[in-house]
Amino acid sequence: MSFIYQWNVSNGDDVKVEYCFSSVDKCIKVVEMWVNGKFHRTNWMSQEGRNTLMSLLTEDYNNKVGVTNE
Repeated sequence: MSFIYQWNVSNGDDVKVEYCFSSVDKCIKVVEMWVNGKFHRTNWMSQEGRNTLMSLLTEDYNNKVGVTNE
């Protein structure tokens, strides 16, 4: 099962990410990504941008499946 996350970046970019949780690797994986409607890849992002995105995706996933970090 995959999820869609929409992120409006501070510079005005509209980012949409399809992601899933890998049962094999036990982590979030990006399936597809679009910035302003155009195909994009996470490896085209800065390390800081990737870290921020993965944190947002982890938080979104945890909220959707009911995981709490207590």
